[in-house]
Amino acid sequence: MSTQENDTTTERTARPERASRTRQTNRSSRTGRYRQSRRTSRKVCPFCVSKAKYIDYKKPELLRPYLTEFGLIQARRKTGVCARHQRMLARAVKRARFLALLPMSPSHNLHSH
Repeated sequence: MSTQENDTTTERTARPERASRTRQTNRSSRTGRYRQSRRTSRKVCPFCVSKAKYIDYKKPELLRPYLTEFGLIQARRKTGVCARHQRMLARAVKRARFLALLPMSPSHNLHSH
């Protein structure tokens, strides 16, 4: 009976050690990748470069590059758009969707008619 108790206690102590070791490894590898990506040159907002005061919702060809293949608005960190222009972009995309200039979802294909 004492050997069984010893086996179970060694199993219990062995598992958390392994789990904590893997967590530490993952954490350090994540931070390493994050630091490397931050060292690359920052993306510049294309709307700030062109000094855009307003993002026109009536130009869907301007808005399409900022949408995913599923029709979702891409994140700022992927597109490089500043916070101010991201808000303007989101408003323009929503207005264009409402007027059916952009699809609401991937199943709404405008060219099938």
